[in-house]
Amino acid sequence: MVPANFYNEYNRNAISTSSQGKLILMMYDGAIKFVNLALKSLEDKNVSDRSTYIRKTHDIINELSCSLNIEKGGEVAEQLEKLYQFMLRQLTLANIKGDQKALESVLQVLRTLHEGWDQIINEKKAEEVPSMAPVVPGRSIASKC
Repeated sequence: MVPANFYNEYNRNAISTSSQGKLILMMYDGAIKFVNLALKSLEDKNVSDRSTYIRKTHDIINELSCSLNIEKGGEVAEQLEKLYQFMLRQLTLANIKGDQKALESVLQVLRTLHEGWDQIINEKKAEEVPSMAPVVPGRSIASKC
């Protein structure tokens, strides 16, 4: 197997075994990466690459938007939908006009969302970790003494 195939297989396994929160973080990571590449392409005046990276970012954000469950997510999902739609409009503007500020605003929102999701996931992990208190023979784990 060629090294690229190992990498692709690893990524498929990582995605198929990840929690929903981790998948969302991976999508934000990808979108952030592509916005940064679009900014670099804009700086280099490479319209073709800029367009490609903006389209990839657009696809990721669109997928995030489509996966929202407004009924279950309530107001949080509605606010996320508004942010996603804002970013999609900014990406369209950046693609048509080569607007650096539009890309930077998308990057700022993505970083904020990534940070928030990362915090939520880490808090959830902390709640799931069992107490590391030593177990004393003859006492139950729930016992305070």
